[in-house]
Amino acid sequence: MALDTIRGKDFDTQPIGDEARCSLGQWLAANARELEGYGATRELLAVHQEFHRQSESIADAIRNEKIVNLTDQAIVGFGVLSARIEALLQQLEKEIRQAG
Repeated sequence: MALDTIRGKDFDTQPIGDEARCSLGQWLAANARELEGYGATRELLAVHQEFHRQSESIADAIRNEKIVNLTDQAIVGFGVLSARIEALLQQLEKEIRQAG
């Protein structure tokens, strides 16, 4: 089960909390100047950062057995953040196409 790997004593939650270490974070950083003029970018950056903050918090809670199932409120909220990132990426794509 996926939760069992997070519970392992060797699982490091720190990288999960670092938005600059994921592919999206690296893409956002590499294209920061080009993207700064689009309305969706500011919110995307904030939501992406919160997504990673929540990821680390959830992983820590799972390790400490404070979250034991996928219906926990923190997991549900995490899904909302994930959906918001997807919507903002679609909005950003639309803004770029319209400008282009």
